This record gives sequence, structure tokens and C-alpha cells, in this order.
Amino acid sequence: MPQGRLLTMRALLILAAAATTSAAPPAAPMQTHAEFDVPRGKPQWVIVQTRDFASGAASGWHVHPGIEVGYVASGQLEVHTKGKVSVLNAGDSFTMPRGLAHNGVNKSPQPARIVITLVVDKGAAPRQPVKAP
Repeated sequence: MPQGRLLTMRALLILAAAATTSAAPPAAPMQTHAEFDVPRGKPQWVIVQTRDFASGAASGWHVHPGIEVGYVASGQLEVHTKGKVSVLNAGDSFTMPRGLAHNGVNKSPQPARIVITLVVDKGAAPRQPVKAP
């Protein structure tokens, strides 16, 4: 192999080695936060939405014909279920099982934004109002 080509190959190997050592560290292992069965025989529909809560705003008590996964993108939200209140801050998430009555309330002075993913029965109203438990 000619001397110039050998130097080029060495330079490429050195650059490749440097690139692998300065690469970003590997991502942390995946963490499973919830698992849900999806009913067989029922077509499902995935809905992704955002909802903004002004200070003092509430979603009202409701249920879903499927599961809800929520992520607090900004602000703070209280999630109320029968006998329980969870205070969630920006970066927190929650899951809501099928048919569990719940109500989101922003009691903080700042607005809150929630990213919601629903996996619900296709054709059913994705959000169904109910009385407070």
C-alpha cells in the first residue's frame, strides 16, 4: 500500500476512534410506568391532545372508555380520584385506568399545560362526564 494511502487510513481510524469516545453516553434503560390490556374484539382509537388549565380551572369529573396517560408539560395540576389527590408538577406524568372517575384541578397561580394520550374504544365518546364520587 502506498505511504500516502496508509497515512490516510491511519488518520481515518484515529478519527473514527475519537468519534466513538466522544459520542453521547448511552440512554438510560427504559422504565415501564404502566401496562394496560386493550380489549380484544373492540377497535381502539388513539387520541393525543393538549389541554391548558388557567389558574383555578378544572376539567370536571369524567371517565374514559379506555386508558389515559397524561404528562404535565408546565405548571402544576392536582388529579382527584375518589379519596385521593395527587399533586403533579411539570415533568410528572399519570395514568388513569378505564372507567375511573377523575378531575384535574389547577390550584396554583400559574397556568398549567397537560399533554394527554387516550387509547379508547373507537366510536365511543372519549370523555364522558360523571358526578363526583
